[in-house]
Amino acid sequence: MLNIGYCLSALLLAVSVSADTPANCSYEEIRGVWEFSESVRTANRSEKCDLTVKLVDKIRIELQYPNTAVDHLGNRGTWTLIYNQGFEVIINDRKYFAFSDYKQVGTKVTSICNQTSAGWSHDVLGNN
Repeated sequence: MLNIGYCLSALLLAVSVSADTPANCSYEEIRGVWEFSESVRTANRSEKCDLTVKLVDKIRIELQYPNTAVDHLGNRGTWTLIYNQGFEVIINDRKYFAFSDYKQVGTKVTSICNQTSAGWSHDVLGNN
């Protein structure tokens, strides 16, 4: 997957091809209020999105039925589930994407649908 150079982390606050992950999260498990934490916006596409990245900005977005996204300022956009493995939100001229989190011990996989792994964010033109 292309590293957009802007890290994103999301955590649920309330309500709750070969790159497949073993996460298995349903629409109802994703729908709800999420807080996205972002790193500094840069045009540098080589940024590593790991636990060492400093997160400096937060945005709260509610994912509503059927596909409406509303941020804490009242901006409206859309969201979509990406199969059962992640989701994308387009709001206020920005795109956010993250895979649903999971843990695996041996062959046992547990989906953690109220969290995501590090994701990507950029403006709708693919910059910053």
